[in-house]
Amino acid sequence: MENVKVLVLKQMRGAWRRRWYAIAAAWGVCALGWLVVANMPNLYESQSRVYVDADAVLTPLLRGLAADTNALNQVDLMQRTLLSVPNLDKMIRMTDLERRVGSDQGSREAMIQKLQAEIKIKSQAKNLFTITYRDPSPRLAKDVVQALLTIFQEGNVGAGRTAMDNAQRFLRDQLTTYERQLRDAEKRRAEFRAKYVDILPAENGGASRLESARANVENLRLELSEATARRDAIEAQLKSTPSSVPGGAPGTSGALYAQAQQKLAELRMRFTEEHPDVLASRRQVDQLSRSVGSTSVGNPTYDMIKLRLVDAESQIAAMKNRLALGEKERDRIEGVARAAPGVAAEYQNLDRDYNVIRKNYEELLTRREATNIAEAADAKADKIQYRVIDPPEIPFAPVAPKRLLLVTGVLLAGVAAAGALIFVLNQLDRSFANLDDLRALGLPVIGGLSKLPSSGARMLDRGSVVFVATIGALIVVYAFFASGGAALFHKVT
Repeated sequence: MENVKVLVLKQMRGAWRRRWYAIAAAWGVCALGWLVVANMPNLYESQSRVYVDADAVLTPLLRGLAADTNALNQVDLMQRTLLSVPNLDKMIRMTDLERRVGSDQGSREAMIQKLQAEIKIKSQAKNLFTITYRDPSPRLAKDVVQALLTIFQEGNVGAGRTAMDNAQRFLRDQLTTYERQLRDAEKRRAEFRAKYVDILPAENGGASRLESARANVENLRLELSEATARRDAIEAQLKSTPSSVPGGAPGTSGALYAQAQQKLAELRMRFTEEHPDVLASRRQVDQLSRSVGSTSVGNPTYDMIKLRLVDAESQIAAMKNRLALGEKERDRIEGVARAAPGVAAEYQNLDRDYNVIRKNYEELLTRREATNIAEAADAKADKIQYRVIDPPEIPFAPVAPKRLLLVTGVLLAGVAAAGALIFVLNQLDRSFANLDDLRALGLPVIGGLSKLPSSGARMLDRGSVVFVATIGALIVVYAFFASGGAALFHKVT
């Protein structure tokens, strides 16, 4: 702790001995810095707030129907393309910036790059934007912002119309191309289908002729099998039915016997021999057969069953003919299919290409109608609501530079320069400040002589007064510049 105290005292004594160097350094840095701050040009800021929004009525109605020309594209235009090179070049010609650049292309390009960095476009809230620009000339700052607003308003309408015209021209060209491709695809598809109509599926998604022919043969075989089974049942019934029955004249028990025989035949056709109705009918026939006489008459049931057998044979013959024709047609179509095994795959490729072209063509037709609706909407209503909330004005007070902050910073820099100089000089000092420094060398020190007050002490007091006055003068100059003297000095110079 004692060593630290000694070191601090040594630095303070060294600083006091070199105080004039410190004050000179502080004055030099402050004077130079304050002159630079005073000569810095004033910057005036002009600002405008703009509201940009899509039409709140048309946009919901046209969503999904009309082409998408909503406000998002216009806002993007404002944020990204307003500061493009053509727009800024146009803005330079509209303002006094043209006098600054003249006819030098290099100066113009440098000015455009400078404007791209200095013009600020920011979003304050939804659909609310600010355009800000700073310049030493208040009127020019206002003119630049006003020119940007004018360019945006003109570009908003012109860009929308140009984009719509380009879109319609593109759609017309594409529709012409796809229409020609669609006709060619339809022609190829129709010719291929006409050539292989027997083995291709139906237009409505139904079965092909080959599949229909195979299904027809299977159905005819099933029907023939069922008809044969019915014929066999009728033959069995005919064999079990007598061709004549005993009986007398009509109206007697012989007639009843015939009726019972007929009923039994009908029941046998419907049920098995063990069915209760068949057994009951058979007992009735047996009873009637014993009650009638020995005279026999023709059995009408037998004749009826025989006629039914003839009809069944005729149906079977017709079905066989139909089956033969069906098998012949099936074999013919199968022969065509075997001769062209890749027809189905080739037709699928043709059909897929045709469907893709037709889908694109229909989509382009829809888009063309959508652009027509959008164009009509743009012609009869504003798609973009553009309103200047705060128009740009000529500023009266500069917004930069912040002279109070800069002047204070210069003062702190001067103090820091003085302290740094003192510290460096103390480090370079190789003299001995007191007896302790001499004893630290390891040499015997007999003693020291104190400095007696003299006329030099009074001179020292006068020097202290001058030093304090110099510091006071520095503070006074700082106060002058900090209170607006820098701006006044700038106007005078």
